[in-house]
Amino acid sequence: MTNLTAGLLARHTPKGPTGRSAALIDIAQDLLLNRLADLGLFEHLVFKGGTALRKLYAGSSGRFSTDLDFSILRAEDDPASVTELLTEAIHGLVIDEFSYSIHLRRGRPIVAYQTPFGGVEGLSTKLDIGPPPWLPVTRRGWVKLPVHAAYPTSATLPVMALVENMAEKVARLNRVSPARDVYDLVWVAGTTPHSTFDQPLLRRTAVLKCWVDLHGLHTPTASWLQIPGARPFDPSRWLNVRTAADFDDQDIGVLASPTPDLDALAGALSLRFAFLADLDEQEARWTQGRPEDRHQVIAACPLVRPSTT
Repeated sequence: MTNLTAGLLARHTPKGPTGRSAALIDIAQDLLLNRLADLGLFEHLVFKGGTALRKLYAGSSGRFSTDLDFSILRAEDDPASVTELLTEAIHGLVIDEFSYSIHLRRGRPIVAYQTPFGGVEGLSTKLDIGPPPWLPVTRRGWVKLPVHAAYPTSATLPVMALVENMAEKVARLNRVSPARDVYDLVWVAGTTPHSTFDQPLLRRTAVLKCWVDLHGLHTPTASWLQIPGARPFDPSRWLNVRTAADFDDQDIGVLASPTPDLDALAGALSLRFAFLADLDEQEARWTQGRPEDRHQVIAACPLVRPSTT
């Protein structure tokens, strides 16, 4: 039973015109993730992305994140079947007057919410299920927030390894410049104990993911599709300081409180992640993006090699 009060909601709400919607989505996602765990969906799913970072690592020191990103847990799981299981579990679900529905936008499932505290306006939740992780999955408990006094949360959830989650953000920043990924990377790099992440492993994983984004990768049991707009890993993007004008999504002002200075974020990114340009010989080869390096890439990808012929 949810004992959410207007006072707890107000305490949880960031400043700004859409802050109440962000807070309601955040709470609705807590309830949803808890129910999905109770239903056994995390026997097939791994939590990842910015929402996982907020709920399982950062708590109130992180930004609000509206999307729900997952990977299938095992390479032998069929992503389409798992997606169907997930959408069927969500569509029509009601949890203590929080109701959930799924609709498609450009072929992609979107979660819509109705809450006892009003509708959610101006923000939406994209639902994404990707191929299995490369690095071993871990389990983490929730970072407790005052609002959690109003409802229970699962003991732990399976989550993508922090380094791999970061590597996916690095790979996205290799082709576009979403401010939310910059914010997340800078937060991790500046926050103990997470700042002690394995830098060489992050660099290698990111370089490999950029190659796979460019060419795709297929095994007998899993596929990583080519990503539109993908490019080989570009070391210069981690040495040259970007500015606020380079960012192509400005909703960080809605989702982070206080609103960060984008120029300061860009400077911190360059300072803390310059090591990404310090490539070894193999990594430098993969940055050329040559399709003939496929077998070498397969051999280097953790958890891909055992199931690949």
